[in-house]
Amino acid sequence: MSALRRIALVGLPGSGKSAVAPLLAARLGWASVDIDDEVVADAGKPIEQVVVDDGEQAFRDLEQAALERAMRRSDSIVIACGGGLIAQEAARRLLHDMSCVVWLDAPDALLVERLGNGAGRPLLRGNPAERIPQLRAMRQPAHDSAHLTVSAAAEPGEVAGRVAAALKGAVRVPLGTRGYTIEISPGALDDVPLHLPPAATRVALIADRAAGGPARRLAGAVQRSGREVTALPVNGGERLKTWGAAGRLLGRLSDAGVRRHDCVVALGGGSVGDVAGFVAATHLRGVAWINVPTTLLAMVDSAIGGKTGVNLARGKNLAGAVWQPRAVVCDPELLGTLPDRPYRSAFAEIVKYSMIRDRGLAALLDAHLPELLERDAGPLAAVVRQSCVIKAEIVAADERESGERAILNYGHTVGHALEAATAYDGALNHGEAVAVGMRAAGILSVELLGCPRDQIRWQDRVLEHCGLAASPRVDPTLVLRHMAADKKAVGAGVRWVLLEARGRPRFGQAVPERAVRQALDQVLAR
Repeated sequence: MSALRRIALVGLPGSGKSAVAPLLAARLGWASVDIDDEVVADAGKPIEQVVVDDGEQAFRDLEQAALERAMRRSDSIVIACGGGLIAQEAARRLLHDMSCVVWLDAPDALLVERLGNGAGRPLLRGNPAERIPQLRAMRQPAHDSAHLTVSAAAEPGEVAGRVAAALKGAVRVPLGTRGYTIEISPGALDDVPLHLPPAATRVALIADRAAGGPARRLAGAVQRSGREVTALPVNGGERLKTWGAAGRLLGRLSDAGVRRHDCVVALGGGSVGDVAGFVAATHLRGVAWINVPTTLLAMVDSAIGGKTGVNLARGKNLAGAVWQPRAVVCDPELLGTLPDRPYRSAFAEIVKYSMIRDRGLAALLDAHLPELLERDAGPLAAVVRQSCVIKAEIVAADERESGERAILNYGHTVGHALEAATAYDGALNHGEAVAVGMRAAGILSVELLGCPRDQIRWQDRVLEHCGLAASPRVDPTLVLRHMAADKKAVGAGVRWVLLEARGRPRFGQAVPERAVRQALDQVLAR
């Protein structure tokens, strides 16, 4: 599972890690462990005595062993790390690979006040006022790698509440040092500054003009965190995804003085995220970026996985890069004003997940589809979260689509060709095109792989209930031509994702052109 199950608290001495960890664990219903306490138990003596008797390296070895033991636990856990643990390379790799790392930060003066004379802390050498600034400078690069930064200036209970609000129900995309967290919570828009790189001094906000209110709110939150904001408004939609638009945005990033330690934030639907991510991947050979999707389709699909790019004349997303975001922040409150058509079209991707992996999504759709279409917050959050879990699992197993990740293209072989055949003119949006593609792939799955007909009927029925049963008037020959130009074409033909049964997809399937033509004839109006 890719649901977040480990949170590691790091920070300088006095930041309150040991006090916050059990309070945070209680809020989440998790267990907690304090690495310093584990070291004392293993050594049978205080940490100060371990360092005096055996040296600092022996202490670090005990820390690493305790951390590895904690990471092997099967339950969900909050880990209070020793102050210097994140600065150890082996520990940092393990923390990034298996947890969400939260840096609890507070001003040096407050830390010194809390620490008193530093008794029992050998690395402070009895002089916190001198050592805290030194430790901050030494450990800053390690702290800058944290996934989330939260002020530790408040009382431990308030700090625990702040972390819990941002991470409760979050999903983790485990890609080692490139791994990131997907926050899914009402009001999450205000949490974006917590996810920014600590070293960032400027944020380039590439925002859809249709999201003017949220963009102003987000810019204000970033400015209050002490960063400068450069606003780059764009018109969302497939017409944004051009080489020229990306080039103009790159020029504006350069003019604004965005440097390698800074950050791009995308606010909008899938097209805004695709272009902003591509711009982030290419500016200065790669800067951090955060994706804040404002549509349901982007929340459950395009915002996750690091695929970025623009369209070319011969097809969709033919120029791009795989550049993982630093975080994805999904605020369901942003969906309240989303027009009905793009909202409903997102269910094509949700139904797709239920067909290729399921994980209980089919049952959620069966039980709550009317409430979901009415945007009931409870079932909607559950469906978004479960969709994110499925995509995170698949992305983590195959980041660059060299194998299993191809199953995410179920329905997209025809879907992308339909979008290209209609010149991205709005006659079909992405979800509507994918729904047509899923119906075609379903027909071929039954005929070629023996997929149970009742499962494909269920797929088509749910799509119909979501308003995704239309048969667009497009010439099948034109669709076939665009399929041949698709980037997923291999050798002499297109390779399809088909289903043996729900949850049992097969990718790389060669399909006779005659069978493809017959399927297109069934799903396209003449």
